[in-house]
Amino acid sequence: MTLDELNEKSMEMIVAAGAARTALNQALDNIDDVAKYDELMEEARVQITKSHTAQTKVLQGTITDPNFYPNILFTHAQDTLMTVMSEINTAKAIGKVYRRVLEKINEK
Repeated sequence: MTLDELNEKSMEMIVAAGAARTALNQALDNIDDVAKYDELMEEARVQITKSHTAQTKVLQGTITDPNFYPNILFTHAQDTLMTVMSEINTAKAIGKVYRRVLEKINEK
């Protein structure tokens, strides 16, 4: 993998993770609308998967080329990916709790 290819994959990771973060923040803003929340969380999942796929391609490159070393941009991209993955997991948990609270309120 060339440096240009590495930088391109790193930017793919950052852009897709950013799109995932935007979708999950919009989902949380719309948590009162279950269908909209679910739709936006699915978009977040799709985008974070794109970011993760790009990361995997880079990591596979490091395995096949012993002279290949990721750079600081790739490190930043991995950090962004992992942070947004954690945010998505937290947003999922918040959604579950919110729905349980609504169920309890509606039981009364």
